[in-house]
Amino acid sequence: MANQEHVELLRRGADALSAWREEHPEVPLDLEGADLSGLDLADAKIRSANLKNTNLSGTVLSRASLAQADLSGANLEQTDLGKAALAGANLSAANLTNVNFFWADLKGANLQGALVRHCRMNRVNLIGADLTGADFSQSNMIEADLRNANMSGARFQSTNMNGVDLSRAFMLGADFTLAMIRDSVWIVADLRGANFQQASLHRSDFTMAKWDETTTFPKGFDPAKPEYLDVSN
Repeated sequence: MANQEHVELLRRGADALSAWREEHPEVPLDLEGADLSGLDLADAKIRSANLKNTNLSGTVLSRASLAQADLSGANLEQTDLGKAALAGANLSAANLTNVNFFWADLKGANLQGALVRHCRMNRVNLIGADLTGADFSQSNMIEADLRNANMSGARFQSTNMNGVDLSRAFMLGADFTLAMIRDSVWIVADLRGANFQQASLHRSDFTMAKWDETTTFPKGFDPAKPEYLDVSN
């Protein structure tokens, strides 16, 4: 149950929150289940807040500090999180449909089972993030950093991932059907059990990557010679 004083504080905007935070630097915000939809909270300092099951749909949170915040089960559909700080945040089972994550920092974040479809995630930092079972289908993830991410069972169907870095990522059961993943880096990545049917993997670096008979590559594609043929059928 949300603390109503904290809810009203956020409804007054980022400046009011900043002034309150100066007087209460150690008090965690309790906003669980609150309706904060449509607010302008750009640059707000909401670090480590309890935002479980909140409604943040359509809220502006660009450049906001949300590191270590608990956003599990929250509705963030059409939220602006451009350049937001979300390192270590819990976004498990959250609705993140059509969210702007451009240049956001999600290092070490938990996105298990999250719905992340149709998102703008250019250059997003997902280093070491847990993406188990999340659905990123039809999102734009150009030049995203996914090093050391756990992508087990995640879906990236028809996702634009050109230029991504997936070094040391683990992707057992991940589905990249019809994804665009050109000019990408897969150094020491574990591709066993991943599905790349009809994906485009042209000019990608698979140095020391692991794959076996459980890995489904596009017909005719040779990960040892990705520069020679662009196969997307």
